[in-house]
Amino acid sequence: MTHFTLRSADMSARISPYGARLEHVSFHDGPNLVLHADPHRHPGWHDVYAGAIVGPVANRIRGGEVHLGDATYHMPTNENDRTALHSGPDGLDRRPWDMMAQDDSGVTLRCTLADGDGGLPGLRQITVRYGLSAATLTLDITATTNHATPINIAHHPYWRLGDARAHLLQVHAAHYLPVDQHNIPTGVIADVAGTAFDHRAPKPLHPEIDHNLCTAPRKQVTARHVATLHGAQGIRLHIDSTEPGLQVYGGAYLPKIAGTDIAPYAGIALEPQGWPDAVHHPDFPSIICTPTQPYTQITRYRFDRDS
Repeated sequence: MTHFTLRSADMSARISPYGARLEHVSFHDGPNLVLHADPHRHPGWHDVYAGAIVGPVANRIRGGEVHLGDATYHMPTNENDRTALHSGPDGLDRRPWDMMAQDDSGVTLRCTLADGDGGLPGLRQITVRYGLSAATLTLDITATTNHATPINIAHHPYWRLGDARAHLLQVHAAHYLPVDQHNIPTGVIADVAGTAFDHRAPKPLHPEIDHNLCTAPRKQVTARHVATLHGAQGIRLHIDSTEPGLQVYGGAYLPKIAGTDIAPYAGIALEPQGWPDAVHHPDFPSIICTPTQPYTQITRYRFDRDS
């Protein structure tokens, strides 16, 4: 399968069209800053969504059910029939994407979903452009539909800036979403103060974190700084995004892959997105895309070193 390599004076990035997946990021010719394993040798690697574009509805939907007007739609569930995680077993991460345009600084990929595909309405066209300039990798994601439908795209790399156990994470979020025993939001929007989810100052991750931190009350028009990940060797990753949420997953259930350094807690997933299970919570920011209100997302990954 063809891969696309982008280069700037400061960075390089490699993208696979399978799942529009980011497989390699190097800063100043250093080591890969995202986890990656050969999926041909380790087929289970796809099950952790590493580096992929996930959706069309990222994160968890309770029971896979979506109510739109008088109609109820059923997404395929892939977590013991309780939830549809990242749109079930055949989401965007399992699709070959078509290359629409490419040059040294960017590549544009597209995936088309037919009406009813994944249990959801609408002929949907999802496009992502990876663009690289200096020390910044930018994702521009768009989606159109001919029928009202939920759209909540997320990018799902696992970052490792040196020893992952030494990561310090700062997130500009005063609230988070508590979850039930199935990792589905309860509907409460809780204050982070006094909890393990208060990352307003840099600190290590709680080992079991897999929660949405609420970075804004609604989707933003322009990308703004939402988080900084500090690495052990001085590398910093700054994330800017238009999305109102950042799903933070500490990698507790990453597989141990023989012959690699991938194992539980080897990397951290930081996923800008809409709030999970928003279709069941009217107080959450809406994720409904319509023919007159297309979906857009801008997410930037900026790299530098501690001064």
